[in-house]
Amino acid sequence: MPTPTCTRCRRTIPPEDINVANDVAYCRNCNISYSLAALTFETGLDATVDLNRPPAGAWCINDGGGTVIGATNRSLVAAAGLLFATLFWNGIVSVFVAAAVSGTFHVLHIPQPSWFPAPKMNGGDMGSGMVLFMWLFLTPFIAIGLILAASCLTTLFGRTEARVAGTQGSIFTGIGSLGWRRRFDPAQVKDVRIYQKINNEGRDTFVILIESHTGKQMKFGAFLSNERRQFMLGALRKTLRH
Repeated sequence: MPTPTCTRCRRTIPPEDINVANDVAYCRNCNISYSLAALTFETGLDATVDLNRPPAGAWCINDGGGTVIGATNRSLVAAAGLLFATLFWNGIVSVFVAAAVSGTFHVLHIPQPSWFPAPKMNGGDMGSGMVLFMWLFLTPFIAIGLILAASCLTTLFGRTEARVAGTQGSIFTGIGSLGWRRRFDPAQVKDVRIYQKINNEGRDTFVILIESHTGKQMKFGAFLSNERRQFMLGALRKTLRH
């Protein structure tokens, strides 16, 4: 078992401050208690990760402007599941969207194709109030459909990337130049670790968590495979010296 090391002060935690039965490792210098299992995993990972030999689909390079650590989000299994969910959800929502569009055309007196559904609701023509209600009601369902579609594309063509350049750091998740970029100060990073959470379906998911000395947390890497996520974790810890 790797020797547990405090992630803040980098000192080895002595055996007398380790309780295997309760899964606790205590750093007296920093007055912090850790999960022994998580700490030994990350300590071992730091020692074994090779920045020059990333797993397939991952990379760690210096592009002249800083260190770039990243991995593709590609997963055909996840993409297939998300594609089914996207088509199923948006297929149902599209029926109601078509009715809302038909009602909108009717209210605005715009000619519509003959194959469009009739602008009827409860046996009568839809008025402006009903059309407005329809769009307000459908907005969250349309948003969920767009999120599903974006997630499906991300698992096919997206990437997760961390950049560390001097006093500037950033995390990017997206496709090409389109995506979500968040910034952090490498000097203020207190810890980098794997964070386990339960998703909306009740299943465990794992992400990388960056925590600053001010308590600010940044989570990313949910789309990555375990191997790529662990490489990014180890490479980030080495780069940030945590």
